[in-house]
Amino acid sequence: MKDSHTKNFICEDILINILARLPAKSLVRFMCVCKSWSNLIGSSSFISTHLNRNIKNHDHHYLISHHYYRGARDRSLISLFSNETFEQCLELQHPSWTKERFRVYGSSNGLVCISDKRLSSTSSICIWNPSIRKSISLPKTYIPDHSCLVSEIYLSFCFHPTHNDYKVVKMLHEWNKLSMEVEVYSLSNNSWKVIEITPWLNSSWYLTGYEVCNGIVYWLISGGHYRIVSFDTGSEKFGELVVPEHILPVKGAVKIEVYKETICLLQGQTDVDLWVLQEGSFQRLRTILLPRANIFILIGLFTDNGLLVQEQSRFTELDLFDLESNQLKSTGILMCQRKLHTYIESLVLLDH
Repeated sequence: MKDSHTKNFICEDILINILARLPAKSLVRFMCVCKSWSNLIGSSSFISTHLNRNIKNHDHHYLISHHYYRGARDRSLISLFSNETFEQCLELQHPSWTKERFRVYGSSNGLVCISDKRLSSTSSICIWNPSIRKSISLPKTYIPDHSCLVSEIYLSFCFHPTHNDYKVVKMLHEWNKLSMEVEVYSLSNNSWKVIEITPWLNSSWYLTGYEVCNGIVYWLISGGHYRIVSFDTGSEKFGELVVPEHILPVKGAVKIEVYKETICLLQGQTDVDLWVLQEGSFQRLRTILLPRANIFILIGLFTDNGLLVQEQSRFTELDLFDLESNQLKSTGILMCQRKLHTYIESLVLLDH
């Protein structure tokens, strides 16, 4: 006669296929079912399977927005919103920060990089997975405190697929000395490294936007004309991309975004030009014609077939313009910061 363990046995492949479909929060609870489930769900192979399935099937995808409470625009918070309905799904609250004090500086594979809303050289930096409520506080950086100087600090966060590592890039730009300092944090090594600066970066410029793609950070800078500085977090090398001469500061603000896994540029208020990086140079892919009755502020691309905008007359209201149907609809999100991040649920950090 078969024992109860044999009768209740489920093939591991079938079990993995079932569990990989579930939200991260449920999986963390299921680790308490038995030791074998805990070992399975907490294993590096299952964590990768769960993440890759969510990426491939676009499951458990969200937008991260710093937004106002409805009916109380003197109060704000950071939340996850559904990628499909734009309903608020989860308010992000980290135990080390009050909701008014922290800011999200990047998101990748279920991890977000957070720090103070007002960055200083001594600001604490944290890599956090809000789905499983697990985080890592980064060690102190090597860049000294320049709070008394006229300077600006920028943080970027990304995953480098070749090195299978998560990176934080911290850049300090000193206006009065026309110089900059850069250091990179590696999650796999849990350490910072100071990067040697290319001489031509020590010049007069200001940052107008940034984006990350495939482990490379792209800074859009302006100093009379637009330039894009790239930094590969794997090779730790700087580069520069030529911005088309048709894209000028006098023609309005430019947004740097990711479109179909490559860098792109957006410029315009009603007729928006979309320039996509192809084989090392930018090519104009199309012109997006927004409704003529309004003037819009560009927020960013949404997946590959939508453009997120704000009408100047409504200011905080976030709208979605469908690039296929050419229809404009409200998301209901009242933004108070013009930088959105995408978020995908994962179990990354569970095995740390």
